[in-house]
Amino acid sequence: MAKKYRVISAAALVSGYEHKQVIAQLQSLGLKELQAQVLLQKKTLIKQDLDYQKALAYQERFANAGLVVNIQPYQVDEPVQEKDVFAVLDAALSTPFTRIKTTSVYKLSLLLVMLASLIAPAIYFGILAGTGWGLWWYFSEGRELYLGWNRSAWGVMMTFVMPAIVGGIVILFLLYPLWPKGKMPKPFVLDRKKNAAFYRAIEKLAKAANVPVPEYIEIMPEVNAAAGSTGGLVSLSRGKLKLMIGLSLVAGSNVQQLMGIIAHEFGHFAQRSGMFAYQWINYVNRWLAECAFGQDIWRERLDRWMDKTDFVAVQIALYIAKIMIAAVRFLFRHLFFLSLRLTQSMSRQMEFDADKYEAQLVGSHVFRANTLNLRKHAYAWQQVMEINYNALHERDQLLRNIPAAVIALAARFSVDFIRQIEVDLHSDQTNFWDFHPADLDRIAQVEAAVEKGRLVCDLPANVLFKDFDQLCEQISNYFYYLHGISGAKEFVVDNHNLLPQAT
Repeated sequence: MAKKYRVISAAALVSGYEHKQVIAQLQSLGLKELQAQVLLQKKTLIKQDLDYQKALAYQERFANAGLVVNIQPYQVDEPVQEKDVFAVLDAALSTPFTRIKTTSVYKLSLLLVMLASLIAPAIYFGILAGTGWGLWWYFSEGRELYLGWNRSAWGVMMTFVMPAIVGGIVILFLLYPLWPKGKMPKPFVLDRKKNAAFYRAIEKLAKAANVPVPEYIEIMPEVNAAAGSTGGLVSLSRGKLKLMIGLSLVAGSNVQQLMGIIAHEFGHFAQRSGMFAYQWINYVNRWLAECAFGQDIWRERLDRWMDKTDFVAVQIALYIAKIMIAAVRFLFRHLFFLSLRLTQSMSRQMEFDADKYEAQLVGSHVFRANTLNLRKHAYAWQQVMEINYNALHERDQLLRNIPAAVIALAARFSVDFIRQIEVDLHSDQTNFWDFHPADLDRIAQVEAAVEKGRLVCDLPANVLFKDFDQLCEQISNYFYYLHGISGAKEFVVDNHNLLPQAT
């Protein structure tokens, strides 16, 4: 059974609207005055047989006119084509992909790049060791050797207490990336029993691409998909992968587009040598990014300590520590970019190779359209995040369904805006230090391959999932939980209350 939705008038006015004003607004939507009066007098069915996104659009349209409407789900028999979608996938995935051949030179370059990625961490451990040795030397020999044994309170404060505070804080800051991160929140795993057919399709896709079958499918709200190890390089050596799928990507794609993107992600792991290199390089770069851009907790700690102490000398020491930490972060930013630059060429080649797996599944001729679709919804995601952030901080409100909001905004983009997205596509260029090749270069590579593809299915990708709309609301709440928004359920409101009115 499939779920459909009907939109029903609640016979109530949106707060701030007057009766006459709402009648006029409803007439502007194409209703006759008598029809508008009925909607305000009693609960009336407005539209049925809708999917959730269309029901939300109706709800938003009438809310903008001042009428409260409710969305009511109901069950209907699935259309035959939706029942057959997994049969289409089975047929398309029954033949293995053609493996991308790699030369011995390419494999050697993988090894060299992995070794190059160790340069930045080596510098980090050198700084850590040098700082620790410098502090030990200062307190064991240097202080007395160069500053003498000043026993005055001020002398002890300046030559012992302040260096100890500054050095201790800097050492703790440098050690922070090595501290155990504690128990990470459990991933939001797609229910295997309820979505058994989709799990089987992913299993067939993994086998066709000659990669380990994912242990589980993790879902998230983003316009993105990824594949990775379940727990670092050790789990990767045991063939334990996970697949991550963003529900905003699902909501904005058809079956062909979604499965093509997943094939691309599996393509990164289709070659054993590339699989380890890809995971290792990403691990190192993420770790350096944490050193360079994370650790905001230290800034908050130092500010809090400075506010709590009245000792001028201690405040000076903390201020110096803040300056030194800022300098260390500055250094790590450059180490991060150095590591990226040392590993870029291989990463670009791996993207080109992964694109070939996507092209084998869906065809070279649709790659450009799929890329533009992805860019469009990525823009919408950025806008939704901004709307959600402002609503939370200004009104204590949050979107109930993030993926639905992304689709609603993307659907409103003007023709000129869509045209500008394509113009931007043509203006992007692959620079020597870029981590990913420019989309236009990727399109050119795929189109030159002239792959016919084996999967054609323009049904919305959400038909692959059971109770997709409920899943979107659940992942939205989980997203708020991951971002530390306490009591987020109390802030959640229907999307139409936060999305800008259509013009």
